[in-house]
Amino acid sequence: MAIVEVSNLCVQFSAKGQVKTAVRDASLSINSGETFSLIGASGCGKSTILRVLAGLQREWQGGIKLLDGTIKPGVRFQGDLRRNVQMVFQDPYASLHPNHTIYRTLAEPLTLHGEAQIAVRVEEALLQVGLPTDAMKRYPHQLSGGQRQRVAIARALLLRPKILLLDEPTSALDMSVQAEILNLLNRLKQQFDMTYLLVSHDADVIAHMSDRAAYMAGGVIEREFNRAALVRGEHRMNAA
Repeated sequence: MAIVEVSNLCVQFSAKGQVKTAVRDASLSINSGETFSLIGASGCGKSTILRVLAGLQREWQGGIKLLDGTIKPGVRFQGDLRRNVQMVFQDPYASLHPNHTIYRTLAEPLTLHGEAQIAVRVEEALLQVGLPTDAMKRYPHQLSGGQRQRVAIARALLLRPKILLLDEPTSALDMSVQAEILNLLNRLKQQFDMTYLLVSHDADVIAHMSDRAAYMAGGVIEREFNRAALVRGEHRMNAA
């Protein structure tokens, strides 16, 4: 069953009197429980689609059905939609407040949503992503890049989202850490029965993670790949 349906999505930005089209007539469908990936070079529109689906980019045209409802341009996500769609960003350091302890970073979304037993939930979240509970006392600069990305993943999972949006989640990490994070994401996906939309330009990451994928260029989705095509490596000619 499709829980994300995007039809003829168009996103434009105005800068210095000129209009740039970041995404043009993009359509895709993502089924519950699968990992769907967007492939393409930097600037092709992949991350813009993620930002639209996360409610961060509110100016767009087209049709979008997300979970059980239709979202509209210019409207801020509220309630269940806000907690059921979470995003993990490319740079784990930039996505964490440098002056907040890890505990405060993880406790804030729970507090905002009126959750109980916050300290227990924070400890559980850290353990789920393979971090010791005393990490909650530290600040982002006291953690390695891989540890910071684990914290970012823990924060995204705290509200038990149904959809996790992953924007190049390992590209800022050392090669030795990338596989650990990808395997962690696969394990957590199965554990919590989530659906992933992954953005990457890395053909190996796409092959390792995806059930299906789509190639983007110049803001346009040009081709889709099923799992068999990904196993055959047909997407590699398009990844850049």
